[in-house]
Amino acid sequence: MSKTQKIKATKVFKDIYKSLFYYENNERKRTNLKILSLSGGSRSSKTHSIVQHLIVNEALAGSAKTITIARDKLTWIKTTVLKDFEEVILRDGFKIVPEINPNKADQIYKINECEFAFFGLDYPQKLHGRSQDIFWLNEAMEASIKSFDQLEMRTNLYGLLDYNPSNDEHWIFDKVLTRDDAKLLHSTQIDNPFLPESIRKKILSYNPSNTENIRQGTSDSYMWDVYGLGKPAKLQGLIYNHQECEDIPSTAKFIAYGLDFGYSNDPTALIEVWLQDNNLFLNELIYETGLTNADISKRMTTIGVDQNSEIIADSAEPKSIEEIYRSGFRGIKPAKKGADSIKFGISILKEYNIFITKKSVNLQKELKRYKWAEDRIGKQLDKPIDDYNHGLDAIRYVALLKLAKSLKKQFYFETF
Repeated sequence: MSKTQKIKATKVFKDIYKSLFYYENNERKRTNLKILSLSGGSRSSKTHSIVQHLIVNEALAGSAKTITIARDKLTWIKTTVLKDFEEVILRDGFKIVPEINPNKADQIYKINECEFAFFGLDYPQKLHGRSQDIFWLNEAMEASIKSFDQLEMRTNLYGLLDYNPSNDEHWIFDKVLTRDDAKLLHSTQIDNPFLPESIRKKILSYNPSNTENIRQGTSDSYMWDVYGLGKPAKLQGLIYNHQECEDIPSTAKFIAYGLDFGYSNDPTALIEVWLQDNNLFLNELIYETGLTNADISKRMTTIGVDQNSEIIADSAEPKSIEEIYRSGFRGIKPAKKGADSIKFGISILKEYNIFITKKSVNLQKELKRYKWAEDRIGKQLDKPIDDYNHGLDAIRYVALLKLAKSLKKQFYFETF
């Protein structure tokens, strides 16, 4: 990077630098810090700031040669932090070789001869044979203390952790932040001046002390503590229990695709639903913002969706359903909705054992956060939060039309 090149950086980027370096006689030196933990609210720029730091202050400065970036699952790495890494590379004009390709088995790249290697903790044989100057454990609250120890014992300089504090009990609090050579940096969306206003409003809508949020039914003390304020909190009231599976069993029967429309802030979600006995198997196929109806049709063709297969879509968008139907997908149809259909759909799904494929990263994230709403004093209400529900809404559309078990439930909507 030339001396005149400028990047857009937040306070978080500057705080990372101040924590790890100091100057003595005009010479940059490292502090004695071994673990820097970045905790805080959603969209506070933790991830982007860490990427910028590792590129600018380590790789381009020539002070580190090997950097390991890890998350609990390799599939999660490819769909989250690797995308953020690529976004920073493209936005700030850094040179990387080779070009990022998430379909490769090994995700290893170089910037100024510094190696950036992305690994999933679910492939320990690769990590255990590797040493590095720096490691970064992304979404560290997902990982085990054993995985953290394995990374640290093979690291020459320091480690970085980042996370939203979605639980108030964790090894990070007990085993890491109590150390003299560890430091905590806290940030919230206030520290990110580049955050789109629509996303900022979404985060602020959780604030339980705001009377308008209470009136609108968006206030939630847990969501505000964790994603608004970045404070540790205990999650209560999760709606679904689920398990992870490698893939859809060959003996499972295909039921239908569920399709929930989105565009700017909310993603379009396409989920395939399979059934084996009382076990429901779910697989995420599309989860992306900015897709037009033409894009959705093209994407479904690319991934091999049969044009005659049933696709149960959000009935609130008849125009979108008609456009996709005209593009050739003759099996698309609207979901049936009636009074209290959200709760009814949830009740249907809860009758099954739910299994999610490992590659369904966003759907897993929704299931870990989709909960019953609360009132202003934290009392659980008889309705879910209106968030983390795009893939889950797609599944619910299938449940309403295809999975009701009793005759009474099958004809539930005929009275509306």
